[in-house]
Order: sequence, then C-alpha cells, then structure tokens
Amino acid sequence: MSRQLALICVFTLPVAAFAQKVEVVPNVEGQPLGQNVQRLLQALEFAGSPLSAETTKALEDAANARDAEKLQKLLDPHVLLVVGINPESRVKVGRGPAEAVIQQHAFTPIIIKVLNESTVKKGLRIQSPQAGPRQKTDYGGVLAEIEKRIQDGRLTAEEGAKQKERLQKEKEEFKNRFLQVQMFTAKPMTEALSGLKVEYALALIYSSEAGKLEATIGFDVGQGTQDLGFRGEVPVLFSVKPAIPVKLRITDYDGKPTVGRFTFKDRLGRVYPLRPNRLAPDFFFQDQVYRPDGGTVLLPPGELTMTYGRGPEYVQKEKKIVVAGTGNDGVGPMELAVKLERWINASDYGWYSGDHHIHAAGCAHYTVPTEGVTAEDMFLHVKGEGLNVGCNLTWGPCFEFQRQFFEPTVSKLSEPFCVLKYDLEISGFGSQAMGHVCLLNLKDQTYPGSDGTKEKGWPKWTTPVMRWAKQQGGYTGYAHSGSGLMFDPAGNAGVAAKGIIAWLDADRSGAIERAEAAKGVLPEP
Repeated sequence: MSRQLALICVFTLPVAAFAQKVEVVPNVEGQPLGQNVQRLLQALEFAGSPLSAETTKALEDAANARDAEKLQKLLDPHVLLVVGINPESRVKVGRGPAEAVIQQHAFTPIIIKVLNESTVKKGLRIQSPQAGPRQKTDYGGVLAEIEKRIQDGRLTAEEGAKQKERLQKEKEEFKNRFLQVQMFTAKPMTEALSGLKVEYALALIYSSEAGKLEATIGFDVGQGTQDLGFRGEVPVLFSVKPAIPVKLRITDYDGKPTVGRFTFKDRLGRVYPLRPNRLAPDFFFQDQVYRPDGGTVLLPPGELTMTYGRGPEYVQKEKKIVVAGTGNDGVGPMELAVKLERWINASDYGWYSGDHHIHAAGCAHYTVPTEGVTAEDMFLHVKGEGLNVGCNLTWGPCFEFQRQFFEPTVSKLSEPFCVLKYDLEISGFGSQAMGHVCLLNLKDQTYPGSDGTKEKGWPKWTTPVMRWAKQQGGYTGYAHSGSGLMFDPAGNAGVAAKGIIAWLDADRSGAIERAEAAKGVLPEP
C-alpha cells in the first residue's frame, strides 16, 4: 500500500502554552511512553501510513532505551495539533508545526499527543462541524408541511418563517460537510487514555473533497469537558491531495460494453468512496457503486479489494488492485478492465428479471431528492443490477419532486432489454393505512380530483385507486401491509376506517346506505 502522510500532534507543559513550535515535556516516565509509541508505530504500519524507516528505527531505539525526551524530540517536527487536559478535565486544543496535508477519499492517520494533568482515564473524542453525513431529512417535504400548517392556521406566518429559516440553515450546514473524523481505538491502540502525564493517540481524517479546505477540529473526554471560549477546538486549513480517478472498462459476458456493480474496500474493510459523504449517483445506504463502461471512480492510492459483477444472474468476482498515481499528473486516469460473467441467463428460458418495487427517495434510505436522485441515476442502478425491468415507484416522501420523472410509457432512457418505468405506490398518503398498493404501468399518475398533489382527492380506501389503475391498463396489488392493517380502533387502520365511514356517510346518519357505499366501492351492506 502506498504511503500517506502521517500527521503528528504533540502537546507540551504547561497546558496554556499552545504554539506552532512544541517544546519537550520534562520528567515523563520513559517505559510506559515507550510502549505507547511502539503501539502507535504498529498501528501506523497496519493503517498503511508508516513513518519513514529512519524515524521509525530511531523511535524504536528511544523506546527501548526508555528515553522520553528523545521520543518527543523525534515526533515534535510532525506535530499537527496539541491537546491538553487540565486538572478539572477541561480540554484545550492548539496547532503544532506540521503541515496539514491529507488525502481525498482516504483515511489519513494523525497522531495526537495528550498532556493529561487530570490523569483522566476516559476515551478521547474528536469532532468537527464539517464532519458527518450530507443527507438528513426531506427538506422539500418539510417545507411543504410548514406551508400547509401556515395555510390551515396551525402556524402563524411569523412562526412559519422562523421554522423555514431554521430549516434553510440546517440544509446549508449539511451541504458544508466534507469530513469524517474518528479516533482509532482498535488494537494495538486502546479505547481510553491510560492516565499517564503524556501519551499518544491516533485519529483518522477523511475528506470527500480536494483542495484547500478549512475545518474546525475539537476534542473532549466526555460531555461538558471542552474548555470555555472555544479553546476546545481549533481551525485547521487542510491541503487535501486529490484522489486518483480510475477509469473502468467494463465488458459484458457477450463482449459488449455495459454497466457494472463495484465495491472497493481497504485491508481494514473500509468502503470507498466513503458512504456518509456520497452524492448521487452513489448512494450512502449501500456499499456498492455503479459505473458504465468508461465511467470513473475516485479512489485513494494504495491496495484495495475490488468486488465486481452485476445482479443475481452474475458471478460476483473479487480482485486485488493497486491504485497508483497522483490523479493530476497529466498522464490521464488509471484504467481497470473487467469482464463480467453470468452463471445463468434467465431469458434463454423465457424468463426476464425485474424489480417492481424500487424507490428513488424516502423509506429509510434516500430522503434528499434535491441532492440529485434523478431518472438517470436510477437507470444506472437498474442496468447495473442486470434487470430487464425496473419499476421506480413515487410515494409519500418526495412525492412532488419524483413525479416529474413520470412518463405514460417506459422512460426514454430505456433500452431494448433494460426498461425503466416510473409509477406509484400508495404509501405515505391516500389509503396507505389499508395496505400499501403498487400501481404499475400507468398512463396517468394524477388521480381524478387530486390536482397533482398527494393531499387532495385521494380516496381512503384501496379499491378505487386499484380500479383506476386497471381502467388505464395498469397492474395493481398489495406490496405489503400498511401500519398494522388490523382493525384496531386505536391504531392507524381503525382511524382510517372511521375516516372512510365519515367520508361515505353523506347524510350523517351514522349508517352507510347502498348508494353511499357505491361511492367508496365498498361491499354492499
């Protein structure tokens, strides 16, 4: 595996002395510090980012000699951050002299030297406001709900404006996330501090973007332990070396170019590109990514395990690859050629593969459509799974956004043996409590009287929408139950049943007459 820069963070006595130049801490116990440094060197080697052979040998000799001052002198030139814990367990952070250079789409190890005046034996935690997933909520759906509450009087215009302002602020904060930060506590390192006056810990920093990027890095040893006045965090201007673009040449079993399904993992089992920071067409809720022949994926330098294939009719193969180059050296992208292999071709036997229940948004998965979950993204996934038919169903979350991709026939993106069709699942609106119904092969997705919305005109009983689908040549049936589907008066289905009765009972007699039942296509009384 190619070497990446290991950034080393050192702290010195006294706690208040935070500077670019780090001084050696006197009177440190040499034996435990030496053991700590030995584990650190092993962890760096295991992570694929060892220090130079010369520095490593010198550190090992100093550790064997129990020379604490020499250990610090050897590490001081590599200091990036300085962390100190005072007797009250308050944590301060400062910058050291090392250059803040990390690698895009890779975990770059940084070494943290901790001066522990409190002898606390808790885990050191790292955080950053620029770290975390880029997806959180359905902003479009929440905004629509706020507007609805303003219109029906549940919110005042002033309260609604404040909620929309908070929502927009949250959205912008999530857009500004490009980092992942975590402490490396796996063996040979330890989960908690030892309580020694000086020791080293290892953290990992990952960036999904390249270039000059500033991030605020903070530390604590538990809730409420960051020092006051923002001294528990420090801004760092990172120079992020770009990842290496790898062009994929993908040949199907018959020699034709196609779309492939790929998973890339390092020796620690970490997946690349990192899932939380992905944007479409790469989705954060799954390990794999899909690329067409000639498509490019950004990867860190070093050895990775590549798993490739397509859907269930294909053999999933595994191959060790070494990603090399700088990504911007002017010689063009690195190329990887793969040939896919089927274990069966179901169409030879008159069978065609398909998935009639796919979502481009919502569920426990992708709830931010504005991040780019388009028909093009979904077709790439359908073809990458080797499906002949993919039915992409618009439902409650992101209903307004996803319905724009509907066409009365198959999507224009479709190919002769790979068809994409946008249709509906009645879930999250309408008769959902009576069971979730799939409506397939529709020519019209707008139910009469709904005006293109999910709030208006949709019946609370499943039969009318199923009949409507059949009338336009569609196919329909239950995907699964709604929220229970049992007629529990206190449950959703019970509430829905009462709503249906109230809707049908035009004369408010408390009984459903024959003429009233016909409106809901209910069984005769």
